[in-house]
Amino acid sequence: MNRLNKILARILVFLAAIVFFTGIAFSILRSKNKTKDTLPDNEKIFLNQAEFKSSSSQNNKAFTKIGKLRATTKPDKTGKTKIVLITPYIEYSDDQAFYEELDRNLKKMREIILNYFSERTAEELVKKNEEKINSELLEKLNSILILQKIQRLYFTDFLIL
Repeated sequence: MNRLNKILARILVFLAAIVFFTGIAFSILRSKNKTKDTLPDNEKIFLNQAEFKSSSSQNNKAFTKIGKLRATTKPDKTGKTKIVLITPYIEYSDDQAFYEELDRNLKKMREIILNYFSERTAEELVKKNEEKINSELLEKLNSILILQKIQRLYFTDFLIL
């Protein structure tokens, strides 16, 4: 019985060591991925921007903070709705003040985009081409902005489910 207790104690110590070292490894890996939280406030804003290389000499930025959105379409004739998954991002000229305006209006921009898709049936959305949807959304988004206007709107995801 005493020998069995020693074996069980060794197994428990071994398992505790595995859990301990796994936790350390996980926390190290996690801390490498949390650079966003460890950056000073004035550097965090650039994590949601990407540079565009355009044909002009001007460098443009992409505002990617809107993130992935999920909207429900207007019910069709049979009463069925569809889910629209979209990930929009905005191209704009490199201007810190305008970036801050976009950031301040983030909630309004999300509402505008979600309302746009919820006011149309899936059939209506399919009939419109992407250019038409972009131009209509750009008009609505630019109506709330003061400093500049958004140059282009892109979707990395655009699915109607």
